[in-house]
Amino acid sequence: MKILDTTFLIDVICGKKETEALMNSDDALLTTQINMYEILEGFFLKKITQQKYLDIIELFENIRVLQLDDSAIIQAAKLSASLTKEGETIADCDCLIAGIALSKGITIIVTRNGKDFEKIKGVEVETY
Repeated sequence: MKILDTTFLIDVICGKKETEALMNSDDALLTTQINMYEILEGFFLKKITQQKYLDIIELFENIRVLQLDDSAIIQAAKLSASLTKEGETIADCDCLIAGIALSKGITIIVTRNGKDFEKIKGVEVETY
């Protein structure tokens, strides 16, 4: 199982060819409510068309979206505290995404920009 990060999802929505192989694979593809939020916020800022909005909603209907539950929040808080103690910080959204993933036993995050996720112990970054 793999978590699809926001950068990957944006590239899917924009029709980038480099996303096709993974999207057509037999891998279990998931994302999180945090990624859903980031995608929708970005497109609302860009004043998306109704059709693009429907395309985005359809994408999320076809990918399992993992919820931000109590165990994910606890995991994210532990990650953030651990990074802070080591003198590292990453965006709260990335901590929450990793927290959701790790709380569900998922260690692979697919992203174009892995510099923050690479700081998290237990997370494997897959780029494309």
